[in-house]
Formats: sequence, structure tokens, C-alpha cells
Amino acid sequence: MRNFVLLSLVQVLIFSQIHVFGYATAAIYTIYLIKLPRHTTKNELMIWGFLFGLVTDMFCNTPGIHSAAATAMAFFRNDILAALTHKGLSDDFTPGVKSIKWSVFMAYAVICISIFYILLFTLELFSIKYLSSLILSTLGSTLLTMLFVAVTEFFTPKK
Repeated sequence: MRNFVLLSLVQVLIFSQIHVFGYATAAIYTIYLIKLPRHTTKNELMIWGFLFGLVTDMFCNTPGIHSAAATAMAFFRNDILAALTHKGLSDDFTPGVKSIKWSVFMAYAVICISIFYILLFTLELFSIKYLSSLILSTLGSTLLTMLFVAVTEFFTPKK
């Protein structure tokens, strides 16, 4: 719960206000969703995704797009993780470079975060007329968020 409050505050007060080159905005709360333990059920993931999105939507005046995108990402998360990891891993591992290879973790994170941003910007722009903006925003925001994912993983201490 403490992480939820902290990440929500940091997202709303800092990261939602930063727009790099007018296209890239980091959604750092997605890191929390991709780092939840493997045994977290799909319903729990979707509730966390919805709550993070709801708080962001309320304070950033975005009518439900963060909630929808985060809930969708949470819905697909376990399936993506299962497809990329081998069957020998226990159900109680936490996704990260400490439990799986860098390449596998980064592929998993890129897929999850790309799903989030594709849906977020599609709902925000809601027109094929702005396809170039959709592509630039999705790529820029995914790369910016992946930078924070990599930094987080690099500085996470081993247990």
C-alpha cells in the first residue's frame, strides 16, 4: 500500500507533468505492475492497474484512459510472462533481472509497456488522422519508461 501511494504521488506530481519533446511521458506506475510476483492473480493485477490508472486519471484530468490502458496491460501481463519464461520457474518468483535474464525481462517489459501506451494513445487521440503522433508518442513514451525500468533494475539490491 505504501508503494501504491508513493508511486501515485510521484506519477501525478512529477512524471505526468514532464513531456519530453512533446511526445514522451513516463508512466512509472507500470513498473510496479510488471514487478508484482508471478503468483499474483489476473484479477488482483487488474485491480492494481485500475487503481493506479484511476488515481492518475483523477489528478491529470484524463477521463479513464489511464485506467483502461493499465487494466488492459495487467490483463495480459501473466500470459506474456508465461510465454517468455521457461516452465521450470516457480510461481512465486518476482519478474526481474535477478530471477530471469536481462533480455527476457526487457522483452517482457517492452511488450507490457507497449500494450499500455498503444491503448493509452489510441484512446487519447481517437483518430487515424493522427497516426504519426500515435507512433511517435508510443515509441517515445515506451523508450522513456524502459529507461526507468532499466535504471530500477540496475539499482535494485540482490536479496
